[in-house]
Amino acid sequence: MFLSLDVPASGPHSVRGLPHLYGISGRSQIDTNAPSPLLQHLHLKKKRNMDSRNVVVCDNGTGYVKCGFAGENFPTSVFPCVVGRPMLRYEESLTEQELKDIVVGEGCADLRHQLDISYPVNNGIVQNWDDMCHVWDHAFFNELKINPPDCKILLTDPPLNPSKNREKMVETMFEKYNFAGVFIQIQAVLTLYAQGLLTGLVIDSGDGVTHVVPVVDGYSFPHLTKRMNVAGRHITSYLVDLLSRRGYALNRTADFETVREIKEKLCYISYDYKREYQLGLETTILVKNYTLPDGRVIKVGTERFQAPEALFTPELIDVEGDGMADMVFRCIQEMDIDNRMMLYQHIVLSGGSTMYPGLPSRLEKEILDRYLDAVLKGNKDGLKKLRLRIEDPPRRKHMVYLGGAVLAGIMKDAPEFWINREDYLEEGISCLSRCGQA
Repeated sequence: MFLSLDVPASGPHSVRGLPHLYGISGRSQIDTNAPSPLLQHLHLKKKRNMDSRNVVVCDNGTGYVKCGFAGENFPTSVFPCVVGRPMLRYEESLTEQELKDIVVGEGCADLRHQLDISYPVNNGIVQNWDDMCHVWDHAFFNELKINPPDCKILLTDPPLNPSKNREKMVETMFEKYNFAGVFIQIQAVLTLYAQGLLTGLVIDSGDGVTHVVPVVDGYSFPHLTKRMNVAGRHITSYLVDLLSRRGYALNRTADFETVREIKEKLCYISYDYKREYQLGLETTILVKNYTLPDGRVIKVGTERFQAPEALFTPELIDVEGDGMADMVFRCIQEMDIDNRMMLYQHIVLSGGSTMYPGLPSRLEKEILDRYLDAVLKGNKDGLKKLRLRIEDPPRRKHMVYLGGAVLAGIMKDAPEFWINREDYLEEGISCLSRCGQA
């Protein structure tokens, strides 16, 4: 059994000095069957202080916000990252339900036909900071019920995001909410913490963006990281198009959440796309019925695997660039040769858009095909040495949050870890260098 309690060695996108501090030698994993200084430290620390509610963890995804407290095994709250405003003034509303000026999260789904919907985050980047603050208000005051000046906060950020995105987050946490301390960590590194690893290749696909990130001994490699602007929201939109071609009248805005639910319940990744499509044309074996909120029943057939196929073939939705399998293969082959085998052996899936049935087996097949052709030149005997392993943990939808909760739990009482208010007032935004991300 491996427990996600590792912390990375010093590096440009890692936490400095922690292996030495906690007696870790930089191993790729911690075996919890053997006692370690870190485990003993955590055990004593837990006995001394059971309350970690003064350390907040917030994973701001394109589709969902996952927030809670240090050391938790599951987010306290998960809600859609969406803001709604009434399209009609209250006195013109057609229902007896009172509409607030601002509706955040789950409430938008119930009232979606009466609201003008805004998504503050697009492709992993905050586009509307005013609405993002409404989302954070909801998270901090309605869901977590905290007093920010009494708390520290660990935030997550996708790799390759503009530095201005991180800078604005830190500025907002200190100047609007007055948090006592802030730290920002790359999402892929947190995913490995949750899996008990320091080295691995993370495939993180959420609602807005898909990343493939190599991490070795806690170091991420931005120049080798791959990004694809295809993820959950794009697949949902593509499914709307496919169902519309079948003849169903669906409104891209009002019915978006309904189609997302169809996607989550019925969609899967085909092992062989051409054969699956032919099967869908010749038989009805793939057809499933789905009842819409208004009582209509629609049939969903080949659309079940056509929509998520965009992860492997992004040109289906007019996105240029490599699909998931090509990104993984290119990323590993561009790494130093000494690290390639370790990455092939620890490919970790993370994010809601990796939850499709069939994705791990399809990905494995496509990586093996590329390795056989490009590296082995058709010599199948060489595949025995590859030992390819794709890890698909059941809780991968919340892997980034879980890794953040682990890291925040370990470091909550380590003042040198956090950017505090005094640092920010004295150094300004350059204090982000403490996170390795300035």
